[in-house]
Amino acid sequence: MFQPLLLGGLIGLLILAFILTLVIGSIFLLIGLKAVNAPVTDFGKVMVTVLLMAIVAVIPCLGCILQWYFIKTRHEVGWGQAIVAWILAGLIPIVITLGVAMFLGWGIPLI
Repeated sequence: MFQPLLLGGLIGLLILAFILTLVIGSIFLLIGLKAVNAPVTDFGKVMVTVLLMAIVAVIPCLGCILQWYFIKTRHEVGWGQAIVAWILAGLIPIVITLGVAMFLGWGIPLI
């Protein structure tokens, strides 16, 4: 009786998790793009870029280069700026997590 309801809830939860991951990733990439002074930083464009990056992320080695290429072409920056924005988009969540962990007193066990 509850199996279709559970399946629907699971699918809804997966969709919600996907959308939240997309939005949070877009915020971090937007911060990285603003740090390198990218001329195109519309949130919609950044969100599509993060979606494209997620699609090609499963390709070993070539996926990183394609992610940098998407950042470079969609946001009108050079290769160096694209790589720095990509690195910042990955480092900012780590720094925030470590900062919160240190604040809560979990710093040493977390590291």
